[in-house]
Amino acid sequence: MISVVLPCVNELRHGYLPAILENLQAQQGDKELIAVVSPSTDETLALLQATPQIYVIKSDAKNRAQRLNVGIQASQGDIVLLHHPATLLPPAVALGQIAQAFQTSTVMWSGFHHQFDLDHWLLRYTSWYSSVVRPRWGQILYLDHCLAVRRSLLNDIGGVPDMDIFEDTALSQQLKRYGAPAILPSRIITSARRYRDRGVYRQALMNQTLKLMYHLNLDPQWMNRLYERKVQINVTYADGQATKAPSTKPDS
Repeated sequence: MISVVLPCVNELRHGYLPAILENLQAQQGDKELIAVVSPSTDETLALLQATPQIYVIKSDAKNRAQRLNVGIQASQGDIVLLHHPATLLPPAVALGQIAQAFQTSTVMWSGFHHQFDLDHWLLRYTSWYSSVVRPRWGQILYLDHCLAVRRSLLNDIGGVPDMDIFEDTALSQQLKRYGAPAILPSRIITSARRYRDRGVYRQALMNQTLKLMYHLNLDPQWMNRLYERKVQINVTYADGQATKAPSTKPDS
C-alpha cells in the first residue's frame, strides 16, 4: 500500500485543493489518503472532511515539515508519498508508476518529472534542470516533484527535517546516502503562483539568492520570512511579528 500525505494550511486561496482531491480519489492502486491540516482561516478543513476516502488529521503543526511528519507517523503504507499541496499528480497512473519502480529493491525514493502550469522559457528550463540535471548530479528533489520514500528509510532518518524552508533539500541530502532517486516517467503539474505574483525573473532571482543563503547556513525561519513576505504559504506567522536578523542554522 502507498500512503499519500497531503500537508495543508489555508489552501483554498491557491485553487489547487479541489483538483488535488479529485485527482487522488481517481488514482488507481492500493492507497491510503491522509491530509494533515494546521489551523486555517478558510474552509480548507471543511472541504477535506467532506471528501470521501480522505483521513483528516487536525494538527497544531507550525510548518510543512511538521505536517508531513504527523502524516508519516499516522500512515500505514510501506511507501509514503509526500504530496506537495499545490501540485497535481499524473492522472490515474501515479501510484502505479510508484509501485512499479519500488518493485526494484535498490529503489529507496523517487519523484516525478516536473512541469509548471505557466508556459515561460525560464520555467521550462527550471523544470528540465530539476528533473534531469539536479537529481543526477546533486541527487536533490524538491517537494513539488512529489517524493515517494520507503517507510523504513523515513523511520531510519527520523522523517522530514523540521525546517521552515528547504526541508525538502535537507531531506534529499539525507536520502541520497541510500542511493539516487528514481525519476518516474510521467509529469506532475505544479503551481507557478509565486512567479505570477512576483514576476518570473524576480522570483527566480529570489530562489537563487535563498539557495546561496542556505549553503551559507543561515537560519531557515529568517529565510522563509524573506521568501514568503505577504504570501505566506508554508508557515503562518503571527501578525506584526518582526523578521529576525539572520543567524546560522543550529547544528543537526
